[in-house]
Amino acid sequence: MNKSSLWLCGAAVAVVLVSFSRSSPSAAPSAPTSQGGSKLGGAMEEIGGAVKALQEALKKDDGLAAALPDVWKAQRAVIDAKSELPKAVSDMTDEKAKHKAEIAYRTQMQDLLRAFLDVETAVINGDAKKAEKALRQADNLKSAGHGQFRPRDGK
Repeated sequence: MNKSSLWLCGAAVAVVLVSFSRSSPSAAPSAPTSQGGSKLGGAMEEIGGAVKALQEALKKDDGLAAALPDVWKAQRAVIDAKSELPKAVSDMTDEKAKHKAEIAYRTQMQDLLRAFLDVETAVINGDAKKAEKALRQADNLKSAGHGQFRPRDGK
């Protein structure tokens, strides 16, 4: 393992440790809120910003080394978004349809998180082409989710 790989692994461990030290193990997860509550909207903005930053970083020769914080930012935002429900889902009155939509939403968020994990793996391995491919997949999943769960008026 070369020095840059060791540095990236060490940085990953440090971020994980800091993240765990800041979270409260006794805090119960909050009940899902709708996109109108804006926690979901904020998480989605974080994901969009991270995707843009990653796209720019991966265009640069030294971009891989700078990309990890944005990958982690996107992963945290996906986890935050996964705990919420889009307004289009939370406003459903048919319980059976609502349950089906909740499952579809959570499944899409899992797929999005997996895509960002693939981006991280490629970045850590120094493979810009795989990182770009995984990032395109993540961006496509994000867009597909917006098409399915975001109201047509964009709110």
